[in-house]
Amino acid sequence: MLQEVAGWHNPPVISIVMPVYNTDLAQLRDAIQSVKKQIYPHWELCIADDCSTDPAVQEALKEFEESDGRIKVVYRSENGHICRASNSAIDIATGPYIAFMDHDDLLPVHALYYVAREIRQYPEADFIYSDEDKIRKEGWLTDPHFKPDWNLELFLTQNYINHLSVYRASIVRDVGGFRPGFEGSQDHDLALRVVARIDEKNIRHIPKILYHWRCFSGSGSFSDRWMQQAIEARQRAVREYFKDNYPDALVSVTNGPSGCNRIGRELPSPVPHVTIIIPTRDCTEFVKACVFSLFDKTDYPSFDVVIVDNDSVEVELIEYLAEIIEKHPVTVLPYSGEFNYSAMNNFAVEHASGSVVVLLNNDTQVISSEWLREMVSYAVLPHIGAVGAKLLYANGLVQHAGVIVGVGGIANHAFQFYQGGDIGYQNRLQLPQYFLAVTAACMVVEKDKYLKCGGLDDKDLKVAYNDVDFCLRLSRDFGLKNVYTPYAQLFHHESVSRGQDTSPEKIARFEHESMTMRQRWGDIMQRDPYYNKNFSHHNAYFQYNVS
Repeated sequence: MLQEVAGWHNPPVISIVMPVYNTDLAQLRDAIQSVKKQIYPHWELCIADDCSTDPAVQEALKEFEESDGRIKVVYRSENGHICRASNSAIDIATGPYIAFMDHDDLLPVHALYYVAREIRQYPEADFIYSDEDKIRKEGWLTDPHFKPDWNLELFLTQNYINHLSVYRASIVRDVGGFRPGFEGSQDHDLALRVVARIDEKNIRHIPKILYHWRCFSGSGSFSDRWMQQAIEARQRAVREYFKDNYPDALVSVTNGPSGCNRIGRELPSPVPHVTIIIPTRDCTEFVKACVFSLFDKTDYPSFDVVIVDNDSVEVELIEYLAEIIEKHPVTVLPYSGEFNYSAMNNFAVEHASGSVVVLLNNDTQVISSEWLREMVSYAVLPHIGAVGAKLLYANGLVQHAGVIVGVGGIANHAFQFYQGGDIGYQNRLQLPQYFLAVTAACMVVEKDKYLKCGGLDDKDLKVAYNDVDFCLRLSRDFGLKNVYTPYAQLFHHESVSRGQDTSPEKIARFEHESMTMRQRWGDIMQRDPYYNKNFSHHNAYFQYNVS
């Protein structure tokens, strides 16, 4: 690394901003020493002492300042708390990039090297963040946080970025640095104001642990004492993000699971009409249970149901379909021939009266009455493509909570077989977020977007992976985001209509579909941006890769 850095032309200076107040001297010394030990030498440590009342703190800072010309200290005349203190340190920073570090945390020796290397490889980068772990009281490193690449929807619910965060200095100054009054969530507030001004392609994630966060009761962290204030500040920061950037949006920010935010978006007025499409071949009991749950539990004022009947022969189903169209806004579309899930849905979407369509398997049942409101509130957003739900098996285990591409084969469902009430890795099972794909077992999308994208591939992906391919095309060809929301919940018994893929014909079809996906999406399958490369690729359980 040293030899590599020595050969760099004009290496960037990274200014490390560190507010200090009455820090435990041993922890403060360790923090500063971790900066001095950096392999990458082109840094400056900008410290603001926030009028510490312990004279030993200022004495220690003066010793460090005299020992290394790269260490600069400003001594504030009054205590202003973390935002004002951090701004004082920003004022003396001269580097083109600013990194933020707490006064009792540690940087591994290679941290700044990897940041500088990222800047060299991507000089347009405006915001860089890394993975991190925690330092326990005994000194152990534990709880690694392996983060996704930039995921705004997840970031609105929780500050998953945290540490190490590095910004282009000019942008930090343009947004005014930290805002007093947001103490406890000042990092979240700053990041929201920065990302509103930059192109998301200039947000870079380094999937390496480059920060050790001293996080335990009494550690001296500024936010330890003010948890409720931090939550309130975080919610206020998100509200202001929406007010400043989407002034016409009717959005609420309230308490969500595990102390995270819940973002509520009001539907347009009048609400868009929705057509729910259910392909089936026989399976009377499943169809009846599905349709009953739709009309019994769905809290949405304007929807109809289209049942695509693929040559059903069960007398009971035929009689039921004749009966149900008289009782509810249900249409039956006959579709003859092989079971081609893609073609059946494409056929039905063409006939759909709704401006929003739902692709729904016949073996699903509604759990949460708000499911359709929640999913439509996302689907109508201009930047959203497909919306997926939280699907549970009948025993309450997770069947779907987003799709990870390139894991366990072509693609796999995130958190499959977790307990439905589990929070998942870093709360991600319980929070809305972007995924590359979501399942069409329950998928909501605007009809115009569906048709513009060409619908599901009914030639090469008749049964398997058509939803993944569709989502990837929405993303690649139209720049749309696909989103999972846990607030839409349904049961899913999984693929009962098509039966098991065990016949030679079905095996051959599946192999062709798998080959199609590898040929079409092999590059993306190498690395799903929403699934950290430090997780195992044998499954989508967010388990650490120890190989």
